[in-house]
Amino acid sequence: MTSTLGFAILAVLARGERTGYDLAAAMRTPVGYFWTAGHSQIHAELQKLRAGGLVGFEAEHGPGPQGKKVYHLTPDGLAALRAWVTEPPRARPERDELVLKTYASWLAEPGLLRRLFADQLAMHEERLAHYEREEAAFGGPPPPGDPRFGNYATLWCGLGYERHRVEWCRWVLERLSSAGA
Repeated sequence: MTSTLGFAILAVLARGERTGYDLAAAMRTPVGYFWTAGHSQIHAELQKLRAGGLVGFEAEHGPGPQGKKVYHLTPDGLAALRAWVTEPPRARPERDELVLKTYASWLAEPGLLRRLFADQLAMHEERLAHYEREEAAFGGPPPPGDPRFGNYATLWCGLGYERHRVEWCRWVLERLSSAGA
């Protein structure tokens, strides 16, 4: 059974061959906007995918004394990815630490709570501005079937999330301010 991280790796490799280093970079941007994994997780998952016959590699000369592996999707990997893409996602529990902290916020010192939300607001405003610049660079959504359509669609989801988070942080800050907290 392939993990969700495994399918994320397959999705990146479906766009083209990559070294482990290039794969990790692609997993930071744009995949990292919605799915994160560390280099060690990616390496371990690549080995599982290889053992399952879903990815292969070609050894090439590297820039130093070590060779490098260039990974590619196998026909079985492509078939597994195609089947997985249209399956309903598995239910997962929601885990949002800021919302949990908000639930217990009545226990906090008001000034520290305002600082927490002001910092969160600034972080989400910065991320929103970054996403808006990326959206502008697209010049509109690519057509479905173009690999960039997936990039744009996930960016669109991120824009909605960041807009909501900015609005929510502002709302909490307004409540805290009006209550004299």
